[in-house]
Amino acid sequence: MLLLRSLRARLLIIGIVPVLVALAVTSVLTVRSVDAFAERQRSEERVQQVHDLERLATGLSRVYGRLIRPAVLGEKVDVIRRSDLEAAAGSTLYYVKSSNVQLFAAGALALEDLVLTEEVPPSVRRRIDDGQTWLVPAASLPPALQGEVVVARGIFVTSTGDPKGGAPYGLLVVARPAVEVESPAPALRRALVPAFAIGTAVAIVLALLLGLRLVRPLRQLAAAARAVARGDADVPLDVARGDEIGMVNRAFDDMTRRLTEARDTERLFLMRVSHELRTPLTAIRSQVDALADGVFDDDESQSAAYTAITAESARLQRLVGDLLDLARLQARRFSLETDEVDLNVLLEQVATGQGGAARERDITITLQSGVLPVIIGDGDRILQIVSNLVRNAVRWTPDGTAVVISAMAEAGHVWITVDDAGAGIPPDKRATIFQAFYTEDGTGTGLGLVIAREIAVAMGGSVVVGDSPTGGARFVVELPCIRARSSVRAASA
Repeated sequence: MLLLRSLRARLLIIGIVPVLVALAVTSVLTVRSVDAFAERQRSEERVQQVHDLERLATGLSRVYGRLIRPAVLGEKVDVIRRSDLEAAAGSTLYYVKSSNVQLFAAGALALEDLVLTEEVPPSVRRRIDDGQTWLVPAASLPPALQGEVVVARGIFVTSTGDPKGGAPYGLLVVARPAVEVESPAPALRRALVPAFAIGTAVAIVLALLLGLRLVRPLRQLAAAARAVARGDADVPLDVARGDEIGMVNRAFDDMTRRLTEARDTERLFLMRVSHELRTPLTAIRSQVDALADGVFDDDESQSAAYTAITAESARLQRLVGDLLDLARLQARRFSLETDEVDLNVLLEQVATGQGGAARERDITITLQSGVLPVIIGDGDRILQIVSNLVRNAVRWTPDGTAVVISAMAEAGHVWITVDDAGAGIPPDKRATIFQAFYTEDGTGTGLGLVIAREIAVAMGGSVVVGDSPTGGARFVVELPCIRARSSVRAASA
């Protein structure tokens, strides 16, 4: 049973069994066809032999009737040797005396008497009286003629040899061994045995070779998988093959490359997270140590320390929150709330929430949304998407420029656009920026855009990036929306 679990054993069985079955079926059909052909040949040869003997018996009986007519009339005739007639006819000749007529004296044109084992049936007698031939059945033959084809015809001694001149004086019997058509089936069976053995051996060898050829790359792939599991990603595989094995090798190579990239990204992420966590923690600890040691002895210094601790704690909380959000989104372990969401209020909240960081760099956040409907959705998630995009835009927008938020709703969809005045994003990097932990300048955690896209996809929408008319980058959020009933009533009023 353990052997049958091997792929090579299964391939061997798959390769041999069909060949053996095909050989067996072919052999059986061949032998049966040969037997049927031999039987047809035997039947045809027997029919032809009977036909030939009937013609021979008819001709010889007529000739013999004319020859013995003078002897019947009492005239002297020369003796015709039986051996001479047999040599000429190529058959054994016999004479059956008539039951009521003594034809002639022994030796005068006499043939050897033949005694049939059964009486001639009346129906056959009528045929003989009419000058027809009789194929003597095997039951009527003596033991000496068993296995031969025997044909009899009446001997008529009329002047014309016509049977209409009277009853026959006797029967001329022509006997010839039956033609035996030997079937080649036994010899064929004997020949098929070594052929079957050779075919089986060839099938086993070919199946083994093909099995080894198919299993070898799978073993190499298994060895490559074990090597990758040990951390060795540099495993050579034949990716140039054009068959399915090549497809698997290419897929495995692509997986290995992506796994390596993921490991590198994870390592870089851990380094960045460690740095990001260490920075606020270090700042918080230094401020706490200073407060504990009494370094800050006046109210203003203590207030500044408490403010720094609060800011660094908020930064640390935001980082941990981003990590938890990404983990939940990728594991699909989060839920979406359904409530009435006023998009106008939501976008104003985003502009207000991100305005503090923008004002520090003299960046203006402009809202161009018009009148938007009240929809049914998860307002907190939509707020998180737009906030992440605006925060990213403020980060890359030069000082003294503007970030523009615009929106529109139509045909069951809402589009929210965020334009910045930065350098833009080249087309070859537009897919990369949505990878987890990717940052262009090496700062931050690179989670904001990833979280925004994951939330949008979970809500049945999308986030895409393109070029802004102002020369920077444009991020467009598309979400399906259902208008709230209150919004519909307000529009109707």
